[in-house]
Amino acid sequence: MQALQRRTPISSMRRCQSGFTFLELIITIAIGSILLAVAVPSFQALITSNKLTATTNTLVFSLQTARSEAIKRALPAGVCTSNIPLSDDAMCTPGSGYVEGWIAYVDSNGNGDRDSDEEIVMAVEDRGEAFKFIPADAFEDQVYFDESGGSVNVTGVPLSGGIDISFGDSAEKRTVRILATGKITTVVN
Repeated sequence: MQALQRRTPISSMRRCQSGFTFLELIITIAIGSILLAVAVPSFQALITSNKLTATTNTLVFSLQTARSEAIKRALPAGVCTSNIPLSDDAMCTPGSGYVEGWIAYVDSNGNGDRDSDEEIVMAVEDRGEAFKFIPADAFEDQVYFDESGGSVNVTGVPLSGGIDISFGDSAEKRTVRILATGKITTVVN
């Protein structure tokens, strides 16, 4: 006797699904949208903080470079605002503000200004309109270092002060402090 085989009709066979249903797709998109809505502001705050930190570090490095050159060469050096900092003949531009850029230079004749024959040791381009620099009156246009690395004005009077840096609407700001001894520090506010 042969065993009887039972066949299942095709209509009653369970079909395998592949892919997503429309409802699953909508729910996934909704969850993704909620996660993005939460993550994007945090990510933007991180980007803002990083831009602020990078610009602050660039200013500090420029100041340290100028101070180092003053000590190494036994000549005054400065970091001054410039509206054309990347030009080969960049000059100090009083009143232009640090946001337009700055140069670090060796002041071989000690007149407190960068002349065409004096070396530029570092140039930093325009930082963009979103940045705001608020220097102390003593450092409005320039931070100047004497041969011993002290922060002074052109006549040799010791100066201390700071430069506040902020970005956009962020409440976060940084202050670069320069002591009369030449010590440079950064404070996060």
